[in-house]
Amino acid sequence: MTEIMYNPTTGNEWIELYNMGDQEVNVTGWTVKDDDGNTFATLDGTIGPYEYMVVNGSGAVLNNDGDTILVYDTAALEVINVTYSDEAAANHSLELNEADEWVEGPDGGTPSMPNDAMVPPVTTYDIAEEEMPWGWYVTNVTVTLTATDDTGVMDTKYRIDGGAWNTYTDPFVISEPGKHLVEFYSKDVWGAEEAMKNFTVAIANTSSGLSVTPTSADWNDTVTIEVTGGVGNVALYAPREDTPRKGPQTGGYIRWSSVLLDVSGKWWVVDEVDADTTNAAAIDVSPLSLDVNATPDEVDYVKFGQPGTYVNIDGTVMLDGAAATQATVKLTYPDGSFTTTTPGTDGSFHFLDVNIGEKGAGEYNISAYIGDETYPNAFGYDVMVVNVVEPNITLLNNNAVGGFDIGYISFEITYPEDGAQLLPGNDYNISIYKDGELYAWVNTTGEDNQAKVMFTVDGKVLNLTSTMWEAGDYTMKVKVDVTGDGNWEYVGETDYTVQAAPEVNTKLLSSSEINVLDPDNNSQVIQIQIFGGNMTTYGNMSNLNIGDNMENVTERIKVEGDVLYTPPKEAYEYWKDGIWNITVFPADGNGKIYVNVTWPDKEAVAGETITVNKGGIVTATPATIIVDTPTDITVNVTDNYGNIIANAQVTLYYEDATTMYALDGQVTNGSITGDGSAGKGQGGVYNFHISSDYAARNIIVVAVFQTPGGETFYGYAKIRSQPAHDLNVAFSPANIMAGEKTTCTVNITRGNESYADNFEFYVLNATELQKLHDGDLDVDTLTPIHTGDKANDTFDIVETEPGTYYIYVTTQDRKHDNMNSEPSFEVSKVEVTVTPSLLVKGVDTNMTLTFAVTWNGEDVNGTLYINGIKEVASYETYVENESIEVEIVNGTGSIENVTAIATGTVTFKFMSETEGSVAVDADGSLEITTPEIEIIEPAEKVAFLAEENLITIQVKHPLTGEGVAGLDVEIIT
Repeated sequence: MTEIMYNPTTGNEWIELYNMGDQEVNVTGWTVKDDDGNTFATLDGTIGPYEYMVVNGSGAVLNNDGDTILVYDTAALEVINVTYSDEAAANHSLELNEADEWVEGPDGGTPSMPNDAMVPPVTTYDIAEEEMPWGWYVTNVTVTLTATDDTGVMDTKYRIDGGAWNTYTDPFVISEPGKHLVEFYSKDVWGAEEAMKNFTVAIANTSSGLSVTPTSADWNDTVTIEVTGGVGNVALYAPREDTPRKGPQTGGYIRWSSVLLDVSGKWWVVDEVDADTTNAAAIDVSPLSLDVNATPDEVDYVKFGQPGTYVNIDGTVMLDGAAATQATVKLTYPDGSFTTTTPGTDGSFHFLDVNIGEKGAGEYNISAYIGDETYPNAFGYDVMVVNVVEPNITLLNNNAVGGFDIGYISFEITYPEDGAQLLPGNDYNISIYKDGELYAWVNTTGEDNQAKVMFTVDGKVLNLTSTMWEAGDYTMKVKVDVTGDGNWEYVGETDYTVQAAPEVNTKLLSSSEINVLDPDNNSQVIQIQIFGGNMTTYGNMSNLNIGDNMENVTERIKVEGDVLYTPPKEAYEYWKDGIWNITVFPADGNGKIYVNVTWPDKEAVAGETITVNKGGIVTATPATIIVDTPTDITVNVTDNYGNIIANAQVTLYYEDATTMYALDGQVTNGSITGDGSAGKGQGGVYNFHISSDYAARNIIVVAVFQTPGGETFYGYAKIRSQPAHDLNVAFSPANIMAGEKTTCTVNITRGNESYADNFEFYVLNATELQKLHDGDLDVDTLTPIHTGDKANDTFDIVETEPGTYYIYVTTQDRKHDNMNSEPSFEVSKVEVTVTPSLLVKGVDTNMTLTFAVTWNGEDVNGTLYINGIKEVASYETYVENESIEVEIVNGTGSIENVTAIATGTVTFKFMSETEGSVAVDADGSLEITTPEIEIIEPAEKVAFLAEENLITIQVKHPLTGEGVAGLDVEIIT
């Protein structure tokens, strides 16, 4: 809706609709109503593209003090909704302007016409070719029309010399010689049309009968010019001049002698025939060539302020072998700036102390010209090239893992001249290529692409990170512009490889740097995420074969380095998605903590390194003491740079028995305030004489001191308080049957005397024993096999696995044990032999099997579990997943009517008759196999094709060697 006449003095109320689209709109059946639902009109017909429709109302429907007009389509859907107020005088319309505002229109309005409020377009023209100073074009003319309008241009029309109107779409060409009138105008989408404009184009005829000699010459030649075919006034114009050098004059033949062609370019002989016709012919005057030679031809770029940054450019400029003293020599730098000089009498020129460090790499153009620089009469040039140089690019780190976001790649990028940082403060482009294709890039002066690789510059270091590294070989290209002129001074490249993911991967989620803190805050959490060979295989408890009570966790995830001690399993917490929280107690400044992960059944090991920065370094000697034994302790304290600390506060504490890393009471005589005297800080040494009250507990050495800068530093060391290894334990028996409940006897002495106390007895295998001796086994995490308070005692054990076992005995207060003198016993299986020792499938039927069961050469009693035999009416073997039981008395048992129906191996378990025993694997087996076949004839075991061969074979029982009859024999060729 573009116009509303709501208060006419005569006639009907009306509104105006406008179709701004390029397709007609059928409005038949549409209705126009006011805000009260009164029907203003029902429409009929169509509105063509860019056409208006005036809709007359059927009475006084529109309110003069304002109303809302609504237009509905045939489906009663609202199409237009306009609310107006009383802003127009009587018989004046409301018009929509180009700003989509309703304003007062003229008296009577503008029905079916563009509104007065609409502003028509503005059209301008441009001619691409150059008009001669004397007022005519000497080429075809290309005209471009440009129309602008705030609401949009519908079309632009033009015509030439009063011809038909054309719709402008693209630039058009006028080629006919003569004067041409071009008229044009534009109309906007509302139909507002601008007033017609025009301009005149005058094109000289360069193909007429006008002829001139010569048609070409060199600059500064003196020539005689002859003109024929002139019709009107003939004149000679020099390039870029609007006053003729010769003429005007008339005549069919004209001659001008001794004409000095002192300007290069096209000279024009112009014949003005009449006001609308001009003929023209050209004389091409060529500039002369200057011979310019400059040295050096090339140099390498040198950083500003470094030796080699200044260069002298020397050269000569000659014209036909003579010094071109009238020439101007111009040195143009890569950034477009320039300086000039003039040659000496010998044609030499010099540009001294050219600062290539400031001007940059690229071409230094040395040009010489005589006359106007743009239209030179003589010209020549030479080039000095300042070559780009390679920056220093050094790989610092590459632990990126293909298929993961783990790791980063870093390079040091520096000036080759002095090793200073190159990237910060300069423009650069860093592009990464993979398999020859552009992969990622960063550009300080344009767009970048960091979707696959992110770039971060920190001083000399360029860091590359990724949300998902792709394994493969890469090339990184570095270009740096240090002068800001858009030319590169430093260009280099380097190759690197992102390795394919190994079988186990880690990602450090917590900080890679920590400090040694005060005792209350030094229990710090390292958070690490563990993966298998891809990002969806997590290193959780199940995949790492870690038990519900964190069994094996310290083997799978090892923490070593500058910690107070290796974290026990209580220090580990599994969160989710392979993420583990490990509580550590850093001990030394300037240290490292290593977390290494092994995946079950994989050889690969992955790990992370955490740097410990601030903190002291504390050592204690000896590292182990015996409980209740007075001992001299020497503590050494230095800062993290190795400097001696003479004024530390050094205190010895017992570690809390129930809380990991926590301090309990102070050790008696366990505190020294350093004053630099002997034993109190001199040389960084602190001497203690103590006796430990507790066994199997750590004594934690805490050193506190102030740095010269006023910071408080902490350092820690551990002293292990061990039991007195003074118990002797006699144990029997020395041999135990696997699975049999066995009563054992112990006799405990101390100092060659029988000794009673509250004892705990542990059975250790060889691995556990070694850990005990190495201090890596926490006995409190084990369950004792027996507890007692007698020097002579008995207890029952059942061991199911063969091997050597050791009896470790400790008092419950951990002050006494038998470490390093643990008695051992051997656990071995029973042995089962079968008669017969072998059965043959399909041959042996209704056999009697006799089983002999012995242990250490002695007959045993119990139950033999036979796997692979099935009991039916009789017995069949071999049958998978079937078993029977046979009672063994005095080492013997048997079964009858056994038939071999399939090949396989029968195995055994045995359980002793002793109550409380369990069934375990036994040594021995029974093989069910096939008969042996021997070729008797031919002896050479060779048969001939296409001949009758006599083949004799013998089928035998492999155990008895007897022949077997009744079998089907087939020879397969």
